[in-house]
Amino acid sequence: MEPKHNAPAARRTGGLSRRQLLAGVPGLALLPVVPVGRLAAGEPRAAAAAQDLPDWVRRARAEVPAATASPYFQTGGIGPSPTPVIEHLADRLTFQNRSPAATRVAEVMGRVEPDLRAQLGRVFGAGEDEVALTHSTSEGISIVAWSLDWRTGDEVVISNTEHPANVIPWYVLRDRLGIVIREIDLSPGTDLVGEVERQLSEKTRMVSLSHVSRNNGRTLRTGDSARLAELLRARGVRYHLDGAQGPGCVPTDFAALGCDCYSTCGHKWLLGPKGTGALFVRRALLDEVQLSWAGAHSHETMDYEGNYTLLPSAARYEFGTRALADFFGFGQAVRWMEDIGLGRILGRIEDLVDHGIETIRETPELSLASPEDPADRSGILVVRLPDGCDPMALYRDLGREEGILASPVRGERDFRLSVHFFNTREEISSALDAIVSRCA
Repeated sequence: MEPKHNAPAARRTGGLSRRQLLAGVPGLALLPVVPVGRLAAGEPRAAAAAQDLPDWVRRARAEVPAATASPYFQTGGIGPSPTPVIEHLADRLTFQNRSPAATRVAEVMGRVEPDLRAQLGRVFGAGEDEVALTHSTSEGISIVAWSLDWRTGDEVVISNTEHPANVIPWYVLRDRLGIVIREIDLSPGTDLVGEVERQLSEKTRMVSLSHVSRNNGRTLRTGDSARLAELLRARGVRYHLDGAQGPGCVPTDFAALGCDCYSTCGHKWLLGPKGTGALFVRRALLDEVQLSWAGAHSHETMDYEGNYTLLPSAARYEFGTRALADFFGFGQAVRWMEDIGLGRILGRIEDLVDHGIETIRETPELSLASPEDPADRSGILVVRLPDGCDPMALYRDLGREEGILASPVRGERDFRLSVHFFNTREEISSALDAIVSRCA
């Protein structure tokens, strides 16, 4: 069944084609062009063809090798890239390597980062100047964590559902600088604003939470996040969201969420290359989110007498030699999803999670650890296992013996299926059946 969501408006992509961009580069033969939005015309594997899938899903699955190789429910850990994305990345890397110092090559590759910043800003509700390109969500979190002049006794508020990437930096700051970590309960059904408000004090300097919890799948509602942002801004408290599980999994609009900073990555739900990410920083706070790491390319001007000025945009948080082909691949992955339709993708995720929840409810041996309320759900579907069932052993057995790729999470009996649009109802039902069988 086609989801009811409308596909987004056609992409507003200007500029020259790849052949036009590369034309005139001395000594460089052009490689074959793979259209970004192409969906494979060939027949999908028999396993997928037997299922009643919308044509667009069947075509997309054929371009994601991992989607048809096995039931893939590990996107929340590491997403599989579509073949055209990898082909584009390899093509661009080959192009760069033929003469990396050639003027025209440098000009072409020099467009990768500004084009990607503009693209990510357009798609996820930020200005181009509010986007920094990082190598992971963790990098963005650390940039934000070390951007304050912390003093002994200062407090940060996190939750009980965080990934280690949003815990370890605070442990380090606690041990090195003496900050205090406060924790709120973000189990399904708790009140976000009320939970944070109860932990605030005169010493609170930052609140850092997951936009979508990797441990229970709870999504912070955009309206609730915006209300929290107003509360924190009035108190002068920095507000950061860990968005590793956000873009490509749930609707994500940086401006609407209201947070000061938002860290995310390209290699999960956006299906991009590993080692790519982004940090969004509100324009008004660029001078307050101070640099702790800097280098060549962070500056707008400098001399060797001790004078410098930083870039007037979030690009100031970037420095050093960059893997430009990887960032190009990141942009291609986002474009691949745009060509399918982000609204259509998110709608299918919702439909599949609905099916998973109904199946869990009808299975006496299992219960739901994810939110019941549709407004709080995401593509992360967490099932609570029967007493005595070891999530780690289940993870190993399902992967090695049945090819079902899923994962344990923080809860003692919790097990996660990361449901992306390329998954099927049949795969979800089969995975849940296998869980019951293994836990019997």
